[in-house]
Amino acid sequence: MKKIKNIGLLFLILSTLSFSYQINFDDVVDIVLKNYPQSRVTKIEISNYKGKTVYNGEAFDKGQKIEFIIDVNSGEVLKIAPDYDNEYNSNFNLSITFEQVSRIALDNSFSGKVKSIELKNIDKKPYYTVEVKEDKSEKEIRIDANSGKILSIKENM
Repeated sequence: MKKIKNIGLLFLILSTLSFSYQINFDDVVDIVLKNYPQSRVTKIEISNYKGKTVYNGEAFDKGQKIEFIIDVNSGEVLKIAPDYDNEYNSNFNLSITFEQVSRIALDNSFSGKVKSIELKNIDKKPYYTVEVKEDKSEKEIRIDANSGKILSIKENM
């Protein structure tokens, strides 16, 4: 009887550690690009929407802001809505993808999960800001959008 309990506990621990969504960050980018082929996704975060876990984010298409909500498991587009905003410079040619940035951030976290990724730029230097939720704290990791180099790690308790 003890072995069965131990196996059940081991399965629970392993399933918790290996939990992942059916749709990853790069899949989200692909879904948005199917709807807006010339757009650039600048922000993706995991949140709840009408009782579902979703990717919530924004993209820019020719200076127009596009907000989207996509189910993390099915890839169903729950919302894609244009909203005018011209603050984004879309002329960057970036070699690092959202999924690569996610992996880089998690490599610098003991047991974290990515909460959000946002593409930003200062002085025409693009970088990603990744928020990682850990057991008792959060990290904000800035990663160069061209090289994948970590620019800074800030821990918040």
